Amino acid sequence: MSEVFGAAYAQQYDLLYQDKDYNAEAELIEQIFREYALPRVCRVLDLGCGTGQHAVRLARLGHDVTGVDRSPAMLSIARVRAAEIVDPPISPLRFVEGDITTVRLGGAPFDAALMMFAVLGYQTSSEAVRAALKTVRVHVREGGIFVCDVWYGPAVLQQRPSDRTKVVPALDGQVNRSVHTTLDIEAHCADVHYRMQRLREDIVVAETRETHRVRFFFPQELALLFQTAGIELVQLRAFGTESAPASDSTWNVLAVGRVM
Repeated sequence: MSEVFGAAYAQQYDLLYQDKDYNAEAELIEQIFREYALPRVCRVLDLGCGTGQHAVRLARLGHDVTGVDRSPAMLSIARVRAAEIVDPPISPLRFVEGDITTVRLGGAPFDAALMMFAVLGYQTSSEAVRAALKTVRVHVREGGIFVCDVWYGPAVLQQRPSDRTKVVPALDGQVNRSVHTTLDIEAHCADVHYRMQRLREDIVVAETRETHRVRFFFPQELALLFQTAGIELVQLRAFGTESAPASDSTWNVLAVGRVM
């Protein structure tokens, strides 16, 4: 399998997802913190933080945030993003290179942990999922909150993935990304094949290919995986600003857990 989130892909990542409403997602996470966490959430661990979009926004909301990611290229962008913010000042924010299945930071426990944008689904074996959830359990205090979004198995099997193409204007041309996805139903996984081309004046000047293997989850399976890691699944809902039950029409669902 090709490298995932390599340097070339990372350079285009924020451009490709510029239409993703990170502000609304950060506000939703903050709302969940207020609803489920006692006492209030101060220290947040963002596992699989990528380019720091959620981490920076949560720091702006007053949280002390530590982001962890295994991609040096993504972390480099995150650090630049954080350094450029001077007005208004943000709360403490740091980024650490590491694998979310094995990283151990030490120090005081966190009040909450995140794995946003299908990060848990990138752990495609049950062993890897349990290891990632153990990282949450090790770092978050008892009674603390875990928030993640995952692909929802009933919706994936009902809707099935389709081929897609996205064209995004860039400063010196455009970026074309085509996606072809195949399902491995027995493994509860999808292989997402990305082909990304950078064009200047309709001439391809760079091309990148990556295959991302992503796991999808079913409700009882997810509850059991959480439980075996010492986390209680307290809510599973459609991923969006409005609360709605998970269904076979909600490809992405939001899971909220409480560390036991």
